[in-house]
Amino acid sequence: MLAVEAHRHLIDQGCKSYVKTIYIGYDFNGEMVAALYGHVDYVEVAIALPESYESSILIDASHLTWRTLPVAAVLKKKTDVASFALLVKAACEGVISGSHSVMRDNDFFRKSRRERKEQGAAPKWK
Repeated sequence: MLAVEAHRHLIDQGCKSYVKTIYIGYDFNGEMVAALYGHVDYVEVAIALPESYESSILIDASHLTWRTLPVAAVLKKKTDVASFALLVKAACEGVISGSHSVMRDNDFFRKSRRERKEQGAAPKWK
């Protein structure tokens, strides 16, 4: 049900969706806005917001390796959907206006992968 609600909010903002093997992608004219991943007990949506954006449902998304989607919303319960709707609106506005300018390079992902391996830490949302 959470994935259905997340999908609806992205489509309502005018995103086009497409299905890939492990995620549902959302974009405007080829500009990525989000990527939805279904899990057994939660939904994770990488989203086009700056790393500094504040929300209790956002986590770092470097484990997903999207160059322009640095954070992910983790939806575990129905009440997370309202917060997610605000994130979707902000992300869509940033992509449409061209103000979303995050573009992580390969060095960022190599460093991030090394740090996760060294820490051996479980993801924040579990």
